[in-house]
Amino acid sequence: MNNFYKKWRNVHLFTRTLIGFGIGVALGVLLGPQASVFEFIGTILLRLINMVVAPLVLCLLICAVTDINDYRTLGKIGVKTIVIFLLTTGFAVIVGMFFALTFKVGKGVVITTEVLDAATDVTVPSFIDTLINIIPNNLFKALNESNLLQIIFFALIFGLALNKLKEKGILVKKVVCGCRDVMMSITNMVLEITPFGVMGIMANVVGKYGIEILLPYGKVILVTFLACIFFSLFIHGVIMAHFLGKISVWRFFFEMKDAILFVVSTCSSLATIPLTLAGTKRLGVSDKVSNFVIPFGAVVNMDGTAIYEVIAVIFAAQIYGIELSITQLFLILLSATVASIGTAGIPGSGLVMLTIVLNVAGLPMEALGLLAGIDRILNMARVGTNIIGDTATAVVVAKTSGEMSALHHW
Repeated sequence: MNNFYKKWRNVHLFTRTLIGFGIGVALGVLLGPQASVFEFIGTILLRLINMVVAPLVLCLLICAVTDINDYRTLGKIGVKTIVIFLLTTGFAVIVGMFFALTFKVGKGVVITTEVLDAATDVTVPSFIDTLINIIPNNLFKALNESNLLQIIFFALIFGLALNKLKEKGILVKKVVCGCRDVMMSITNMVLEITPFGVMGIMANVVGKYGIEILLPYGKVILVTFLACIFFSLFIHGVIMAHFLGKISVWRFFFEMKDAILFVVSTCSSLATIPLTLAGTKRLGVSDKVSNFVIPFGAVVNMDGTAIYEVIAVIFAAQIYGIELSITQLFLILLSATVASIGTAGIPGSGLVMLTIVLNVAGLPMEALGLLAGIDRILNMARVGTNIIGDTATAVVVAKTSGEMSALHHW
């Protein structure tokens, strides 16, 4: 038994996770709804990772700010990051719109009224409320709720204040960076059970939804995955990583394979932060850039979600037989770009984003229920694109800031 465990540990985490993924899908197909008996294993994994994510992000960002120790450099990195996020999100919306209109995602699809009844009422917060909610009332409440946008805000303020203390703040910085190392160590221990957790998650998902649900939605699922894969390969891989970052496309995705498989299984960009961070650093991105961009991007950067929102709105319009005008398409493009940034940190932000875009397009709110049944499946496509975008952004920021290690190559 001990010999088997050693051999298992020697297998790469990606391979072990892939095995767990395959076993989970097989169990879901064979056992159907009864496969939910394995759900608790996935729940344990997600709870353990969520336990460590909030304090890890807090410590990472504080250390990143204190490592930079120069307001101008920090400002440049921050501005570059936000500008790239906005640009890529805008391109993501255009790609989503192109694929949705080209393949006519909603044409010929018949949806029963029972599905439409699944729509959920959503309260869309105002822009001012969104800005105010970035500031935490209570740091411990923000940590308890894993409100990463509030945690990021506090970490930036704390890091800047720590820099002002200079010599007096050295001891505090050592303690915080020590806590960061402890959190990373805990994360590494938790990741050892990833294959089993992924098995439990996939068994439950496949067993619960079955293969039948894919049939009426086959076109929209295929188009969403195609659009996300195209965007990740061409924009993130070829343009950002290869031409701007001077990293080969193959190596870029090879270093990200653990994070991609994990996020596709769990559908949680936040839970994947440790793996995304590790893959980004293996590509040669410095600690100060990766520790800043990756946690920030996990909350704010939503390229895959932007693609999905546009496809979902056009799908809904075509289901209802509504022809969208050029003006409406432009408003959808604009609102999806802004909403993807503006709803960051809001629980269920994907649903909030869809509500905003539906309002702008003048479509009925009942359309929220159209994709409710397959949201978990579509989420696999969009979260993968989200985290790949975070790493691609970190590569570009590092390359243009002189923060890329000499290890990287074409």
